[in-house]
Amino acid sequence: MPPRLETRDLGWRDTWRAARLLADAYRDGAIWAAAGRTAKWQRDVALTLLYLAELLICRWEKGFALGAVRGDKLEGVLISYTHGERTTPWWGWALRAFACVFAGPVAVARCVRISNDLDRLKPREPHVWHAVLGRLPGTPGVGYVLLRAGQERADRLGLPGYLETSAGDEQVEINELLGWSLRDEYVLRTGAVVRTMWRDVAA
Repeated sequence: MPPRLETRDLGWRDTWRAARLLADAYRDGAIWAAAGRTAKWQRDVALTLLYLAELLICRWEKGFALGAVRGDKLEGVLISYTHGERTTPWWGWALRAFACVFAGPVAVARCVRISNDLDRLKPREPHVWHAVLGRLPGTPGVGYVLLRAGQERADRLGLPGYLETSAGDEQVEINELLGWSLRDEYVLRTGAVVRTMWRDVAA
């Protein structure tokens, strides 16, 4: 019988493989496509460094990073910030700067613009921001399990949730079944759409 899928908090020893998993998951993502063309090795290095930075920022900002694990295999990662209404601290951008070196100036400029635009859409009331969710290819259901675990953590904190998704209509419908509602839409230069969603604290 195969091991069952479980969720747990990621520790320091999980940081590298969590960053690599997220880099693989987002290599062909909508936001990276909107940033422009780069060589595959540049994308891999830039995204790995970016998600290493994100995991460190999350830990130091007292957020939580959850992993979906099956036995010893990490199949998905969720990074959430418990003070989602805050902007990224200056030192967070300093950590992300290492990724920028490999991404190149055009990609960086476009990504910063996208990040700033999405930041303006974020609600200013206290909430948990489920900032990054990625999974291995061929692991259906992992994102659902992780998001439910993140929601339960937010409910225990007594905070609503906020997220952004570019995964398409099917993912939006799944999120709606979990109690999420659409807020805004942001259109990327490629025509792809990033949707923002909100979920109230469960009664």
